[in-house]
Amino acid sequence: METSTRCPRMTMNEKLDQHPLLEWREGKPFFRGLPVERRTICVAGRTFEIAQVKEAADLLNDPEFAKKFVEEDIAPYGVELWPAATMLARHILTEECSPTGEAIELGTGLGLVSIAAAAKGWQVVATDHDPTSLRFAEYNAGINCAHIARFELTDWNNVGDSRSFHRVFAADVLYQLVDHTPILRCIDTLLAPDGSAIIADPNRGVADRFPAMAEEAGFTVDEIPTHAPNALGEEVNGRIFIMRRRTD
Repeated sequence: METSTRCPRMTMNEKLDQHPLLEWREGKPFFRGLPVERRTICVAGRTFEIAQVKEAADLLNDPEFAKKFVEEDIAPYGVELWPAATMLARHILTEECSPTGEAIELGTGLGLVSIAAAAKGWQVVATDHDPTSLRFAEYNAGINCAHIARFELTDWNNVGDSRSFHRVFAADVLYQLVDHTPILRCIDTLLAPDGSAIIADPNRGVADRFPAMAEEAGFTVDEIPTHAPNALGEEVNGRIFIMRRRTD
């Protein structure tokens, strides 16, 4: 997708009216029969528009999504916006230095982090293991006139990629202990020698040992406290893990 960051933003209705991802019913947008809403997100002085399924958990009532959940462990929660994505987007916009190359996001979900990284100037590859999330991310990039280099399906357990990136971004990917080792291997495969991996986590207890695991795998880890509002406007505390390859 080649969308100029200088293009005027289309209104939500204009985008919905022409995009094959969604459908109209009585003038309102739906995805697989479920209402879709737009959230306006203000991050570090910038405004982003993010479309999401209003009640993502209801997708489990759809036979196709229920089958994916049972057989492939693909939950539909990538089509709602989580506070950790806002935490990471703010970090990218306020703390990241000038881009020096390509960045990749693991588990892009609705695409806010990749969109923010593109706004900062990174050449971003947005990845997810869920094709539905990738379609929403591409759609949201279009709403925000964000240039994303590529959208790719990626399996953390089988990256098979010889490319290297100066930044690896990920938000709220540490919610299952079983994923920690594959994520570390994925970062080790993708991260350039002088790059950084930056992960936002909403203080999930299951992620408490992740820094120690990363250090055992050859990384240094800095932890920075942060916070961001949830969908109800309530502040959620979290942390940013900044990982670099150990050089000693």
